[in-house]
Formats: sequence, structure tokens, C-alpha cells
Amino acid sequence: MNKFFICYFETTRRCNLKCVHCMTRKADPGQELSAPEAKKLVIDEIKKISPRGAVAFSGGEFLLREDALELVRYASGQGLFVVINTNGVLFDKKKAKELKKAAGTRFLLAFSIDSVDKKQYRMLRDGDLKTIQKAAKVCMKQDIGFFAMVTISRKNLSTVGKTLEFLQENKIPILRSPFVPRGSGCNFRELMFDSNDMEKTIFPVLRDNYLSYVSYTPFFADPEKVRAVLDNAGFSLAGLGCQAARGFIAVSAEGNVAPCVQMLDSSSECGNVRKKPLSEIVLENPVMISIRERKGFHGKCGKCRYLVSCGGCRAMAYYTSGDPLSEDPSCFFNPAEGKPSVHEQKQNEGLEKFVKDVSGYAQFRDLFG
Repeated sequence: MNKFFICYFETTRRCNLKCVHCMTRKADPGQELSAPEAKKLVIDEIKKISPRGAVAFSGGEFLLREDALELVRYASGQGLFVVINTNGVLFDKKKAKELKKAAGTRFLLAFSIDSVDKKQYRMLRDGDLKTIQKAAKVCMKQDIGFFAMVTISRKNLSTVGKTLEFLQENKIPILRSPFVPRGSGCNFRELMFDSNDMEKTIFPVLRDNYLSYVSYTPFFADPEKVRAVLDNAGFSLAGLGCQAARGFIAVSAEGNVAPCVQMLDSSSECGNVRKKPLSEIVLENPVMISIRERKGFHGKCGKCRYLVSCGGCRAMAYYTSGDPLSEDPSCFFNPAEGKPSVHEQKQNEGLEKFVKDVSGYAQFRDLFG
């Protein structure tokens, strides 16, 4: 596996907030992996797969765990990069210092910022945008790197441009996440965006914001240029499109494993760490291999010029067809025409800006390098 390997580990399903964009679900706390299990069955296994990889602790709310610092300290001690996804409610100056001490320099925080419009934020996330702003200020004062997780659905299409513009102006890296009917979001399938939403509203702002250039689709940079630019920068990314089973995998609070976090709690799960080692699931499961190696894809994704560098969103494919290898229904590109995308040149330029900018941040360069 590449050095760039992040295991999204939903260590807890416990959280007091009720968010429209939350895709986790309530679960019996008694079924959650204990700290000893998390260390042995997840963290130690990540090290086997990618010795300098990363574990992203998420939830629910990871900081609700009494053993949160213990898990962070252990993961860091194994040489892994640590990312903590948090809603910011429990994050303050004291907690920042504790986490920084436990994780060392290979450490980032991730905050969900689905809209910079205060009213819309409250519609999407049960809380106040000021909580995230306050947490971000603490990070800056404590010299802790952070990035924004932006979940996109039809609920925030009207402000996604404004949100990404704000994040770019403030030099905040972005990881875009598509809303899918997973977990507590299973009854809101109507919130999934389609190819028209992608072409007219979502893609233009992602394309123009080079700080969002990791794991979004469709991605139209010249595949050969992608490889050359990433290799020249010493980045171990295989491509900048969908990272499912490639740069990302996910483990639920109960130990279930999926190619990406959006595919947990579904029939696309590939095993459970209590029954089979995580390293074996990731490296040997047929679905994981097919997605990682871009083999056996159906429909236009399988015929596309951008198969290797993009690959189409596997979660969107799964939740539309029931097959994680089917075509991405949110893509508006037609490979049958035999021509490169009209967006290719602009994405090539954005690719170079992304690599240059990320190389200027020690923590992000360490993560991707």
C-alpha cells in the first residue's frame, strides 16, 4: 500500500447532537471496540498495511471517549499520523494541549463546515457555527493544523459556492464528502445530488478551489500529468479522485470494514476485524482489490480516460445501483465521445497549485509524502 493511507475509524457512535448531515447511527455502546481491541485489531493492523499511514478518529464524537487520549498516544507511538474529526464542542485550549502532547507533530484536526451561512449551518448541524470558529482559533494559537470536512447535499447547494470561496480565501484545505443515505441518513435519499447538480453547481467550485483536490469526483486532470506531478513532488497519492480502498478505508465502532466511510452500514462492507485481521481484509478482499486497482468497473467509468486518476465516486455508485463497481451517477462526462474533458486544462493548472501549496505545510506534506 502507499504511504498515503488513512483509516477512518468511527471509534464511537455516541453523540448528543442530531445533525441532518450526520451519516452515523445510534448503536449499542456494548458492541463498540474497547481500547485494547482498537489498539490490537485496528491501530496495529494499520501499521502493518502502511507503517507511516494515518488513523482518523471520528464518531459520533471521538472526544466523548474516556480513553481518547490513550488511543491517540498509542497510535502516535506506533508512528502513525493522527487525524481527529470533532464537532468542536469539547475542544478548548486545555484539550488542544493534551491532544498535541499525545500526538506530537504528526497531527491534524478536521471540522465539519457544511455552510458558512449561519442559518443554513444550524439546519445541517445541530450546533452553532461559532463553536467551529472558536475551535479553529484555538488550533491557530496552538499551531495545530486543521482542515474542513464539507458534506454536500441538496440541502446546502445554494451556499456551497460561498462556503468553498470562504475556505479558499482563508487557506483552509477541504475534503469534500457526498451525502449518501447511510446510517441515520438512510431515510433521506432525496438529499443525494445528481449529475445536473454536479455539473451546474458543485463541480465548478471544486474545480476552481485547488485546496479541495483530494478525493472528489469527477476529476479531469490529464492522468499522465497527475502521475508526473505527484511523483515529482514525492507524493504517494495514486490519484486525486476517489480514494476508496486506495488512500482511504473505514472501520466502524463495531469493527466492520468498508472501502470508505460512506459505505459503512451497508452490504458493501468487506468483513469485521473481530473475525479477520484488518490487513487481510484490506489487501485480500476482492471488492477492495477491484476498487483499489480500478478493475472490473462497469458503465462509463470502466471506459473513461480518467479511470485511474479519478475512478468515480464508489459510494454514489453503490447507493444508486447497489454495486460499488458501477458507474458514478453524479458524473456528467461522456467518455464515449473519445475526447478529453473541456475542464482538463484548468484541472491540470489546479493540480500544480495544489501540490505547491500543500508542500508548504509541513503536516500536510508529511501526510501525503
